Amino acid sequence: MSTELNTAAEDAADLTVEQLRAQTRLLAGELPGTLRRITLRAGSLSVDVEWDNAPAAPVAAVAPAASAATAAPPAQAAPAEAQQPPAGVVQVTAPLVGTYYQAPSPGADPFVQVGDTVEAGQQLAVIEAMKLLNSITAEVRGVVHAIHVRDGEVVEYDQPLIDFVPAG
Repeated sequence: MSTELNTAAEDAADLTVEQLRAQTRLLAGELPGTLRRITLRAGSLSVDVEWDNAPAAPVAAVAPAASAATAAPPAQAAPAEAQQPPAGVVQVTAPLVGTYYQAPSPGADPFVQVGDTVEAGQQLAVIEAMKLLNSITAEVRGVVHAIHVRDGEVVEYDQPLIDFVPAG
């Protein structure tokens, strides 16, 4: 009897690993860039993906296989014009996958709003990934032209966040 239960549990674990592998293949095929490394973990159902053009650290996506399937379509649904900023506009993109926050805490004023002048190094937003808060800062001085995401929205790697016109 216990042998049958163990075999059933092993089959369920294998099915979960197979679902994770299938979702990873799907994810790797849909994302831009050249992949450097993919790591699967069956125990917590996590997937670590690293690209050749990654800024400093690997981009990590931790989600059950079913959630990974639901997270990919919103990135594909983005309009094509959102990917290309107008001429003369600098676009700040997400350096990692996570949750975008416009303010330092709930109910606080946002870091920036459309029309604000920002200085180089000024904080524009925060992206939370795996319980770590990552500051998003301006690289040059300019005026905020557009904000593409809402507070609390999940963002994908390289997704446009904020456009601003550099100050001359």
